[in-house]
Amino acid sequence: MTMQFFGTDGIRDLAGQGRLAPEHVARAGRALARFAVETGSAAPRVCIGRDPRPSGEELTARLASALAQAGASVEDLGVVPSPVAAWSVVDRGYDLGIAVSASHNPPDYNGIKPFSRRGEKLTVEDERRIEALMLADDGGEPTRVPLEGVGGASRYVAATTGWLREGGGLNGLRLVVDLSAGAATTTAPDVLRALGADVHLLHEAGSRSINEACGSEHPAAWLEVVRRQGGVGLAFDGDADRILLADEDGEILDGHDALAILAQDWQGRGCLPGDVVVSTVMANLGLEERLGTLGARLERTGVGDRNVAVRMRETGAALGGEPSGHVVIERDGALIGDALVAGVRILQAARRLGASLAELRRETPRYPQLLVNVRVRERRPIEELGDLARTIREVEDDFGERGRLVVRYSGTEPLLRIMAEGKDQAEVEQAVARIEAAAAPLRVES
Repeated sequence: MTMQFFGTDGIRDLAGQGRLAPEHVARAGRALARFAVETGSAAPRVCIGRDPRPSGEELTARLASALAQAGASVEDLGVVPSPVAAWSVVDRGYDLGIAVSASHNPPDYNGIKPFSRRGEKLTVEDERRIEALMLADDGGEPTRVPLEGVGGASRYVAATTGWLREGGGLNGLRLVVDLSAGAATTTAPDVLRALGADVHLLHEAGSRSINEACGSEHPAAWLEVVRRQGGVGLAFDGDADRILLADEDGEILDGHDALAILAQDWQGRGCLPGDVVVSTVMANLGLEERLGTLGARLERTGVGDRNVAVRMRETGAALGGEPSGHVVIERDGALIGDALVAGVRILQAARRLGASLAELRRETPRYPQLLVNVRVRERRPIEELGDLARTIREVEDDFGERGRLVVRYSGTEPLLRIMAEGKDQAEVEQAVARIEAAAAPLRVES
């Protein structure tokens, strides 16, 4: 059943509008506090971090005031990556953590991402309960409360640098880092330099609007610098839970390559439990083929790093991720979806394997894959759309065993995503074109 407020990754919308209208933000804050009480805390403690988009400070203040109105005490992590909010919950024993961020979305979006006491994203059942509390809420306008800062970035940098050092330093590595004008600015440069890398920074927070023509969503400028200056690169999204790498040739390594490199390293050291890696229905068949050569298998699940984490728990896997650059790693029983941690672990793995990133990238084949987004008026169930549903079935029948088709709505934007994959580029393009034409009545101009 579709929820009214929560999507694939928390509550997200244009800042101040729709799901993030002021009254809904207040309801969300009170509901989150009441949820924390229901799940075992008489006086919940909550931490909030945010990315540097313009609406973040106001949204954080309103959310914190509503949390306080419902009996929670709130501490401010400041501008930090979303994974730092998740880490801080466990580090300081909060009952709930919240990242105010719209991740890779454009600057005019924002969002509310809650994290459990384990530092993990809430379950769908948890979100349904919070929605029920929101819909029953009539608490009115909250009184503004002052926020106490707790230095979230500095604590994270010290702790994370310490345990990452155990995997080896990055001395002598020239590293071009695109911060996406985002939250990684407060943590990534310090950690990478402490590990010995020679770091050249692009697009720090405040240099432009978050995610605007930069970062993992728009990598052209970053890749050009890597090619011109040499070395390798890391590129984050706005809240630093997605990572891309650039190899010595200035070519991109995405989530497929990240999982393949880590699987190769871990499998060789006997550190890949169950010989399994988890990814989503969007993962390329080439990753499945590469894992097979390593004696491992790919377990697929629904789109979203939360779904990946759930399947990792079910299978006992220690490694999972998405093609977009989400990488989830198990450490000491916790599942860490931290782009900086993933990037460092990949660079360390390459050093242990004695290979360049370019050499490792070429080890993983890539089948032709095409993804097209159609902006829609509303996300009506596909099975209710006769012509579109029929065309999807016809394309799947025509593909047979030669390819794969995934048609779904985005969980964060009003988009219908059409993905086809197969061994023949022309057949893939034709499949997408047929479905895109059938979806034309739903389209609105962006």
